[in-house]
Amino acid sequence: MFMRLSIIGVITLLLMSFLGMIHPLGDSLSVFRLPLAVLLAVLTLFCYRQPTMMITGVIIAIFSSATVLWAYQGESVPNSYDLTVYQKNLSFRPGDRVDVLEDILMLKPDVITMQEVHKRHLPLINALKENYPYHIVCPFTAVGAVAVLSRLPLATDSFRCEIGLGIAALHIQSKEGPLWVVSIHQHWPWPFYQENQAGQIIPILSELKGLKLVAGDFNMVPWSHIMGQYTEVTNTQMAGPFKASFLFKGTYAMRIDHVLAPKGGQTFLRPYYGSDHHGLYAQVDL
Repeated sequence: MFMRLSIIGVITLLLMSFLGMIHPLGDSLSVFRLPLAVLLAVLTLFCYRQPTMMITGVIIAIFSSATVLWAYQGESVPNSYDLTVYQKNLSFRPGDRVDVLEDILMLKPDVITMQEVHKRHLPLINALKENYPYHIVCPFTAVGAVAVLSRLPLATDSFRCEIGLGIAALHIQSKEGPLWVVSIHQHWPWPFYQENQAGQIIPILSELKGLKLVAGDFNMVPWSHIMGQYTEVTNTQMAGPFKASFLFKGTYAMRIDHVLAPKGGQTFLRPYYGSDHHGLYAQVDL
């Protein structure tokens, strides 16, 4: 009886992980969809005397894990790229982030998106201004601001800075035409404030007309409902492959930092450099 109830419980959690469009708990559970699927597969091994339960559990475990493994393949990588991006959550923790500066100057990305730009990291921003004269730093929470920096000129004087919301945007001139470059830092998912925050950010993104490139620390996995909302409203694809960018509690690796571009792209992990997030260097197709 205990094993049967355990299997039913795990199946329930897995099915709920697909219901993020109904309640944000679904997206929170989607973060753990793969380990839940593995747990279900293991539990079914002890249920061989109940073939219906065992077969049902195996099918759900295979389907659930497949949705994650398929997502980790990412979209097809373009043969060429139009723009390079450096995405980094700097982390509010102490440190001068000189390694981040050196990494950026070596890679020479066209645009930079940052989160947790704490006041102690302002020397880094100031050091980048010579090569990235177009920039915006927008206050978010106590952990630090969100920022966009560009070496490409502005297309217009338009920008967006929603103080306290976790979004900053610059309108730059790319070789494919005017482009909105957006930096986003989302709260943790339910029971925290991610759904309410996204509910305010997504309408703002829909107001930005034309091509969009969105990057940031979304605190959410690629296969979640909320990330699907972001790609839909911005008419973008997530650049892959989705190698883990964050180690939760030092044990569970997950991809929660993303770059979204009109035709996708390819991302490369950069070292932590004093943060708890990997940086992403992306070559994207507009």
